[in-house]
Amino acid sequence: MKVKVFVFLVLVMGLNEEVMSQSAADIAALKQMQDGCIKELNIGTAEAALIATDKPVANPTESYKCYHNCLYKKMGMINADGKANNDAILKIITTRYAKAPVDKVKALLSSCGAASSTNACDYAYKFEMCMINGLKA
Repeated sequence: MKVKVFVFLVLVMGLNEEVMSQSAADIAALKQMQDGCIKELNIGTAEAALIATDKPVANPTESYKCYHNCLYKKMGMINADGKANNDAILKIITTRYAKAPVDKVKALLSSCGAASSTNACDYAYKFEMCMINGLKA
């Protein structure tokens, strides 16, 4: 992969207390992917600023949801069929987050990956929210 994939990074999932250190190059690569998705989706400044926070969004727009789908694709976290790449995600989470028990992550991947959705953007957003809530529980 282009970069050490950091599923659920501080910037992606808001689990900053559990993230181990990352290099400046890794941060720059992630930022480049994020900026690429913002540009590809023509996301305005206000919404881009919202995306950069790690706070939950009460009523996410379709652009906000599609941003996650775009970023997940760039990071290799979504397969060609539009579903979560569980093997990659499991490897990334267990490598990056020492406090994430493998059994819990596997259970979350199964339950969160089965979420129903109306489109790829909705799926990526629901998947992320499910994983966030599950990992924080």
